[in-house]
Amino acid sequence: MRMLRAALPGIEIEHVGSTAVPGCGGKGILDLMLLIPAGRLSEVCAVVDGMGFQHQSGGKRHPDGRPMREGSFPFDGTVFRIHAHLIPEGSTEVDRLRKFRDRLAASPELVAQYVDQKRRLIDAHVSDRSTYTQGKTAFIQSVLTSEG
Repeated sequence: MRMLRAALPGIEIEHVGSTAVPGCGGKGILDLMLLIPAGRLSEVCAVVDGMGFQHQSGGKRHPDGRPMREGSFPFDGTVFRIHAHLIPEGSTEVDRLRKFRDRLAASPELVAQYVDQKRRLIDAHVSDRSTYTQGKTAFIQSVLTSEG
């Protein structure tokens, strides 16, 4: 993340997704949310692409105005896969990603339920990215709409 921050001054970067929540198993992919100010999307895409990130390779395609890039970085002998989500800073998606991450981080019970849901999908041999994501949607929505 340090390399991205250094290359993108003025761009807020947050760790979201399963790997951002202690104790929450994931696919080993770090989801990073880059908050893009109006008028800077092309610039940020060029910088991220220049760092070796690639256009998304599968799953539900994100629109051009909210792209996702895939890449990896070595750190301390381990290579980390990264999904860089380039999201307009005023988007409602920003609040949804933060809310989901923060609610899970505050509740070991929700973490256990989410991990269980993901294990069920894996046990059912769901390997297609879109189907895997759809299989988590109802749980994610329930966390976002619950009082808490």
